[in-house]
Amino acid sequence: MARVSRTIIGFFGRVNAGKSTAMNLLTRQPTSLVDAAPGTTADVRDALMEIHALGPCKVLDTAGLDEGAGLGAKKRQKTLAALEECDLVALVVDPRQAFASGQADVEAFVAREALRLGKHLAVLLNLRAGDAPPPDVRDFCLAALPPDAGVPVLEIDLADDARTAALAEFLAAASPAAKRAGPLLPFLRDRGAVLLHVPMDEETPSGRLLRPQEMAMEFLLRRSVPIALYRTDLRRARHDDPAERDAERRRFVAFLGALAAAESVQLVLTDSQAIDVMDAWVPADVPLTTFSVMMIHATSGGDLALFARGAAALDALAAGDRVLIAEACNHDRIAEDIGTVQLPHQLRERVPGVVVEHAFGREFPDPEELRDYAVVIHCGGCMIHEQRLRARVLRLAAAGVPVTNYGLALAWHEGPDALRRVLAPWRA
Repeated sequence: MARVSRTIIGFFGRVNAGKSTAMNLLTRQPTSLVDAAPGTTADVRDALMEIHALGPCKVLDTAGLDEGAGLGAKKRQKTLAALEECDLVALVVDPRQAFASGQADVEAFVAREALRLGKHLAVLLNLRAGDAPPPDVRDFCLAALPPDAGVPVLEIDLADDARTAALAEFLAAASPAAKRAGPLLPFLRDRGAVLLHVPMDEETPSGRLLRPQEMAMEFLLRRSVPIALYRTDLRRARHDDPAERDAERRRFVAFLGALAAAESVQLVLTDSQAIDVMDAWVPADVPLTTFSVMMIHATSGGDLALFARGAAALDALAAGDRVLIAEACNHDRIAEDIGTVQLPHQLRERVPGVVVEHAFGREFPDPEELRDYAVVIHCGGCMIHEQRLRARVLRLAAAGVPVTNYGLALAWHEGPDALRRVLAPWRA
């Protein structure tokens, strides 16, 4: 199925400023627990919704940034990670609370970080019980904002259920315009079939295809591009017995030939783990790329050149260098898992003595930790939104660490010609 692109809006600020109340007002349900006790929000909470003036959204409620050390420090780390992923940072301020503290350091920090990361910023002045603050209190809070930044401000009683529409309208107006996702395979022509090569293995889920395969099929069908699916037995294709290998190759070549005779083949799109087989079997005049390369191109907003440069950085690896393999989805790793078995084996085969480490799911090192790595190899990102991938890329840029992805790294292992080949369709 096609992936839904969502605008991400996050509520940030002090403990008990009204962030959870804002979340509940916007979603019109008790999404977040609200209590007078400080630190009620222990982790980032999210809700999916539609704001009519904006489209599909993901809304985040975060822990207060001024909570003390210990658990508070861990909450702060999670909150800042959420801020990295937001399109709109909504700074919630209780004017009297901030004024009573004598300093607006939390508010200044949120505003500074949002603008440094290129986020849209808006301020919600939470008027408890509709009690408007005196001008000096209001001015004290707004002085924390960078001058001439043009930050929109809404004075609102976030506990007033009648103000839902006003809050939604304000957030929609303050958010960046929703981006229209580019085509999944932008180089395709109107005519010519696409062969999807899907070599199922022990990790293939029961009853469905993998998400990149489903997305490719939906994209191609919607454009009336003829599709053929083929499954190679990779064990036979790599068998020690030449007769077994040749029999499996001839079966594939016959299928591809029959497809080409009926409808010219404009692309073979393969699972990355089969690039060694497909690069050898698919004729040189038929374009070839992988699902993983397709996904990282889509999730990165078309910045495939960044990941191609990262693949080139693999050539400079030496014994003792640390490589981080980052996989964004959660599943139990079995059999010949690409991230934990195939890639580490291939890296050590090409660069004996290289040190391979992993990061799974939502967790990703901060820039200070990332500096210890020579290169990061990221999955295709099919299970995360583009904002999360962009946040990771920004961390890597801050750390000065090159990044590539599974599909490009597997092609790199096969040699420079294979790497150039999977990149060629995107450069046409």
